Order: sequence, then structure tokens, then C-alpha cells
Amino acid sequence: MPQFAFVGQAYEAPMLLQDAEKLVNWYVEVTQNGDSKTPKALLGTPGLLSQIVIGSGPVRGGWVLPGGSQAIVVSGNQAFIVTVKSAATETMPAVLTSMAVGTLLTSSGPVVVRDNGAGGIAAIVDGPNGYIVNIAKATFWQIADAAWLGATRVAFIDGWLVFNKPNSQTFYTSPLYWDGKTALDGTYFALKDSSTDNLVTFIEDKRELWLIGERTTEVWYDAGGATFPFSRLQGVTMQHGCAAAQSIARAGNSLIWLGANEQGQNTVKAAIGYEIADRSTIAVNHAIASYPVISDAIAYAYQEDGHLFYVLTFPTADATWVWDITTNLWHERLSYDAAAGQFHRHRSNCFMNFAGMRMVGDYQNGNLYQMTRSAYSDNGAPLVCWRRTPHVWDESDRERVFHQRLQLEFTPGVGLQTGQGSDPQVMLRWSDDAGQTWSNEHWKSIGKVGKTKNRAIWRRLGNARDRVYEAKFSDPVPRDVVGATLIVS
Repeated sequence: MPQFAFVGQAYEAPMLLQDAEKLVNWYVEVTQNGDSKTPKALLGTPGLLSQIVIGSGPVRGGWVLPGGSQAIVVSGNQAFIVTVKSAATETMPAVLTSMAVGTLLTSSGPVVVRDNGAGGIAAIVDGPNGYIVNIAKATFWQIADAAWLGATRVAFIDGWLVFNKPNSQTFYTSPLYWDGKTALDGTYFALKDSSTDNLVTFIEDKRELWLIGERTTEVWYDAGGATFPFSRLQGVTMQHGCAAAQSIARAGNSLIWLGANEQGQNTVKAAIGYEIADRSTIAVNHAIASYPVISDAIAYAYQEDGHLFYVLTFPTADATWVWDITTNLWHERLSYDAAAGQFHRHRSNCFMNFAGMRMVGDYQNGNLYQMTRSAYSDNGAPLVCWRRTPHVWDESDRERVFHQRLQLEFTPGVGLQTGQGSDPQVMLRWSDDAGQTWSNEHWKSIGKVGKTKNRAIWRRLGNARDRVYEAKFSDPVPRDVVGATLIVS
């Protein structure tokens, strides 16, 4: 039987008559076995389970401390030490406690946290301000040193904490294994000055410091200098910059960020070694270009079920895009407001691999969630999957196509015993004018509990010269799709 291209990535081309595909809260699984039933399937993206409420939110950033039993988390204007009393197992949730240790001067916007290992402290930066947490004593204070220049980012290499002076080319360091109280040395600074552009963001990677400006990138390393520890790696200057300071993330062997250079912006860049390449599609670039603000973009990377994901959120634009690095395919992740009937950005504002869980903080409140594919809602709110297919048309002579039968193959028989999801339903509709107008909604069951031979089939679907199908699914049950079959004539 012919397979219909229901399984595929998000790709809304600049001209929707060419391609109008959407993929929301599903991602593509590509088989590694040539004998698999289908080469590709759709897997549901993870849901959210609240583990602990920390402060009033938003959860602005977090960092796991050495040993993995504690983390620094910033919620609203408060910094907390979160402690694992018992880690999560297959049968038992984690037990977490939190203790407020100090108050920041800001209450919104991303923060970046790093500890300095043997120095026993963690540094928090929020842009204009810096703060120190003494981990063992659970004490907190603002950095008030005369040499403090502010910072939007902080990194740690070889005992040094590295900061940047916002809106400049300057970056500077703490003393070696700083105790947080010894005075900063005002001479321990340098400039990213191989080009005239300002330093936008930086990150440590493989004992190197990547300094990414508005248009260019430099790589520095710890050379053990007497007057400043870091030196530029000669011959390694790249003509790629960054459009959003907090969009940078480490993912496997790559560094990934929202790029910019002399020619423009709105593309996602990835660096492997010292080679930088575009990794977003034209469709993703087109979506990003439509957003009113991109400089506030934030990102993190995480791994689950053999997939490595880069999660890029645009707070002002209220959108979240995800690059599956493993398959090189894109999808969207969106939360859903059932009362208003509207999609919004994904709820995650930051990420930690902590307490045996992939944990994210909420951008609107103090919830710290476990993010897992074993959850089928966003902490009780509907997790709505949405797929819009490629165009179905007669490529030879553009005649009408008669649609006899469409089957979507979900995992059947996964309904719950009672309540919402006891008879899980998928909605199908279609457009014969490239998505400008739509048919009525047509619902089919994917199978009540135990109905393992159930098939979701629609028949006698009419005819069209050019058709796009759209399916949505929101019941709190497994929603993986192995493929689809469309019979036409």
C-alpha cells in the first residue's frame, strides 16, 4: 500500500502554495533498521510534570553543582539552593527541597550561573549585576567590587570565572579559584578586537573560550599569561556573529546559536571544530524574520531517547522552534491555552539535567518540571499535537484527484479506563486552497483501552486539484504515529 507523506518536518515556505507543512509537539523518528515497517514515524514531544514550586517565578536559570545533589535556581528576584533528598527512579518521583539564599536586584530576564569548583562559590549574572553564593554556608551577596563591569554571561575555565562587560568588546576574569570576597583585579581584562564589533555572547567549550560578536567570532585559550591568562588562538577568526546573547548552547560536539553577520541574520548557526554552518531551513528562517524581536531569544540543548535537541524560544514573538540535531529536522513546541483556544511558546525557560530528570523552569511561575515523554499533558494543560501535510496534487497534468481513503496509524488501544482519554480521538480536516479555508472537522477514535486492532480511517473524502490535510490530537495518552496511507485516483 502506498505511504502518504504525513510524517515530515515543519516547513511553511515563504509561498504556502509551494509548501505549508506544520509539525507542532511531534518530532520525526528515523529508523536505523532497513527492515522497519516504515522509514519514519512521529513521536510525541515530552509533557511536563511539576516537581517543586520555587518562589513566585519566572524561573530564570539554573545550574547543577558538583556532585549532582544540589543546584542553584533563580526564580523571580530570589536565588535558591535546591537539594535532592531522593532521586527519581522508574517507580518513584524525586524528592526535592529548596532554600532561599538571597535576593537579586532584578526579577525578570535570563540569568547565567557557574560555580568555580574548588573555590566553593557560584556566580550569578543578570546583566548589570553579579552575585555570589557560598555553597557550603548558603550565604549570598552582591558583587560590589570597583572593578566589576557587569555581565550578561559567565563561564568557567581552569579555575577562572570569566565575565563580559555588556555593550563592549571587553571580557575579564576573577582571581584564580575566587572566594567571592577577594577584590577583582582591574587589569585582568582583554578585548575581542580582531574586528570592531562588540562582544555579544561567549561560552566555554573544550577548554576554549568562544567569543562571538555582532559579526565575527574569536577563540581564546588559557595560555597562562602573567598579566592575563587567556590568549587569542591565532588564525581562528570567523565571519559569523550572534543576534541573541542567550541563544547559545552546547550540544554534543557542537556550539549552536542564533546567527548574524555582515550579510544579515535570522539563521541558526552550528560550529563543529572551527567550521560554522547554517542549520535552519529557509522555512524556519522565514518564520524568524517575521518576529518583531529576536534579540531576546533563549535556548538550551538536551538529549532524550537517542535524539539531541536544540530548543530555541522567542519570548516576544511567543514561539518555540526545535532542531533535532540527530535527524537534522525541525519542529515547533507550543503550549496551549484551552480557555482562549490559543497556542503560546513552550513553557520551559531554562533546563537542567538534575535529580535523574530532565528539568525545566516555567516562564510564568515558579514551577520546576520534569520533562518526559511519559507525560501526555503540560502539568494538566492539553498537549496538542498538530500536523499539516504536504500538498496532494496531480503533478502530471494538474487534474482533479479523488481521495478515496486515508488511514492514520496511531498506536491503538491506548485509551484510559475513565475520563478524558478513555476514547482518544484524532481530528482531521483539509483545505483545497492551500490553507486559506478549511473543511469541517472529522473525528475518529484511535482505540479505547484494549482495542489493539483499531484503525483511524476516513473514507469518501471528495476531490480537489490541490489538497492539504491537517490533523490534531490532544488526549492525555500516547500519540505516536507510525505512518499514514492515502488512496487516491
